[in-house]
Amino acid sequence: MQHLRKQLSRHFYRIMLFSILATILTWVIGLLVFQLIYQNKTLNPANYYESQIPELVEFVNEQEDVLNPDNQTVLEEQIPLEGIDYQIVDTDGVMQYGSMEDRYIASREDVLTELNNNMYDGDKIVIYYPITDNEQHLQGAVGFRYELSVMSTNAESQPVLLTLLILCLLVPFVYIYLFTYIIGKRWAKRMEEPFNEIITGARKIENQDLNFTMHNNSNIQELHQLVAAFDKMKIALKEALEKQWSLEEERREMVAAVAHDLKTPLTIIQGHAEGILESNQELTNRNTQYVETIVSNCQRSIRLIQELNDVSSYEKTEFHLEVESTDVEALIQAKIKEYKQLGAAQNIRLQATIHYPEGMPGLFYLDPFRINQMLDNMLTNSLRYTPEQGVITWKTYIAEEELKIVIADSGPGFSKQNREQLFKKFFREDKARNSVDGHSGLGLFIAKAIVEKHHGEISADNHPDGGAVFTVIIRNMKNKM
Repeated sequence: MQHLRKQLSRHFYRIMLFSILATILTWVIGLLVFQLIYQNKTLNPANYYESQIPELVEFVNEQEDVLNPDNQTVLEEQIPLEGIDYQIVDTDGVMQYGSMEDRYIASREDVLTELNNNMYDGDKIVIYYPITDNEQHLQGAVGFRYELSVMSTNAESQPVLLTLLILCLLVPFVYIYLFTYIIGKRWAKRMEEPFNEIITGARKIENQDLNFTMHNNSNIQELHQLVAAFDKMKIALKEALEKQWSLEEERREMVAAVAHDLKTPLTIIQGHAEGILESNQELTNRNTQYVETIVSNCQRSIRLIQELNDVSSYEKTEFHLEVESTDVEALIQAKIKEYKQLGAAQNIRLQATIHYPEGMPGLFYLDPFRINQMLDNMLTNSLRYTPEQGVITWKTYIAEEELKIVIADSGPGFSKQNREQLFKKFFREDKARNSVDGHSGLGLFIAKAIVEKHHGEISADNHPDGGAVFTVIIRNMKNKM
């Protein structure tokens, strides 16, 4: 177990050491290969042309009247012009002829002081030697310009030598990159393991799966501590969530039990009250009013109990749909007929249309019972808030992959700040949409739960001309069964 900083330092030194050793080995192998390739050829040393200068000076001094330009051809037959430039000057430093035009000696004084002294022109060496007659009188000077380098003395092999030089310069960087990649990849793989463990654990927690174990095999101290801290967090979260889930389950079971226990006596009370109303015995107006009130409130209580049962079932994670192939058009038509009658009883007009592509198959995979329940909740909500002489518009669009339903009423609509609250449990709109029959505020919550179980979406908005607009999209569950 080591600190991250120490491991980084160790890997850096390892990369540099391996790169240096590999570079030296490559250079040695390269030199051996180069010698094998050119073993039948002689490479000129860097001073190849410099070593010829004494013989050239002697040859120049052997020539008669060497200052005469007529001797240029004779000299150039002996001087290797591919590597040496030359120049013949008189005692006043005046150039007589030669292969280099630059003047490095410009006066008699320069001739006397610069002879046998090295001058430099960039990377090249310039040197002048005296020219004398047979009696050793100074006649002038001969200057040579050359370069001390293997490249300049091996013009034919220069491309190969240049390539070799470039490769030798690049080799260290290539090895640094190579070993950085190899060592970095191995190290990164070791570092990825704890991060992958954390990512996998986070996804399991997101799916409410806390029954897993973290494998902490990292030799990096900081990552080891990170995984250990995540594991401790998971354990604490598991304890807290299990406690919360237990309380939620107890609450749902309690609501279901209370609803079940209340439904039976309320049904009995409702039955007896309806029996009294249906009997032939004469009742006073007051008694009739009392019994009708009992029946009405029993019906409301039974409906509330049923909604609580539905909410409890939808909140369970094991809840699932009973998906089957359904003739959606027939289902919608039946529901339209039912609510046209209910709307007519309240003096409310229902305008409904169904749209679908020509030739489209009529079967759509969904849970027909739950879709009926969803439509009942939404249409009942619209009927509840639409005034007399009002209109409810219901448009249905059937496609191959989705079913779209748009229901708009001519009621008062709802406030913008409450738009996001409409689908929450027990939510009731303000006085603008206040219920007159004491509804529970669970209808839209149940509708949203059904839509989401079908992988769909539900939204609400106000129509520009007034009233509420609900849009529902139901996905075809054929490929999700």
